[in-house]
This record gives sequence, C-alpha cells and structure tokens, in this order.
Amino acid sequence: MHSTSTTPDTASIGHRVRPGPAAAALGAAVAAGLLVWGAATALGGLPLEVPGAGRSVGPGSVTAAALLGGAAAWLLLALLGRRPGGRTRWARLGIVVLVLSLVGPVISGAAGGVLLVLEGMHLLVGTVLILGLRRSAVPRSAAGRTVIAEAP
Repeated sequence: MHSTSTTPDTASIGHRVRPGPAAAALGAAVAAGLLVWGAATALGGLPLEVPGAGRSVGPGSVTAAALLGGAAAWLLLALLGRRPGGRTRWARLGIVVLVLSLVGPVISGAAGGVLLVLEGMHLLVGTVLILGLRRSAVPRSAAGRTVIAEAP
C-alpha cells in the first residue's frame, strides 16, 4: 500500500504570503493604532497635535499610516520571501525600519505626552505588522513534488 503526500523542503524553497492572514495582520495593526489613539484622546484627553507638522493626528491618519506601511511591508515580504532566508531578512529589515520610524515624531516637534503616545503607537503598529505578516508567510510547496512512501 502506498501513501502520497507533498512535503516542502523549507530550507531551499522560500515562502509565499497567504492573503487572508496578511490582510488580518493589516487590520490588527490598524485596530492597534486606533486603540492607542482612542485611549490617548478620548480617555486621556490628550490632543495629538504635532506643532512641526502643523496638524493633529486623527483616526484617518492613523488608519492611512498603518495601511500604507502594512501594504509596503506585505509587498516587500512577498518579494523577499521567495528566496531562502528571505523571511528572516524581511523581519530584520522591518525592525530597522521600525526603529527609524521612531525618529519621525521627534523631528516633527512632538513633545511630552504626545511624543510618548506617538512613539508607543509606532512601536505597537510596527510590532503587530512584523509579527503578523511574518506568520502569514508559509513555505512554498516543493514545486509540487510528490513523495510516495510505503505504509506499514
């Protein structure tokens, strides 16, 4: 009796991004950012106004930033993930981009509580994107190779 299964060789085939979990990661990142924004503005009464930018941070800008950053991260993961080790390189690059993004609120003139909230929002949204998108990348099938094994 024969048993047929397809088993990927994860060391040499790269990864593909599953759209459902990747979209869920983007949604979770948006929700995380809006949660921080809501807690700071509605519960904390802190107006998220950035003097250097001449504007306030509202739910639209939180949503747009999380979606645009997430879409760019998703695209980069889809490209880098095709090669062996690409998912790890993508995660490292994501951490570097997240750390660099922390400079934005500082140079925009945010200070005090506003700066803390914006930095926290960057960290939370970035972490949700990195962890969620990384989990959405699964090993590619080994080019459809079929493995036939004898059943006991």
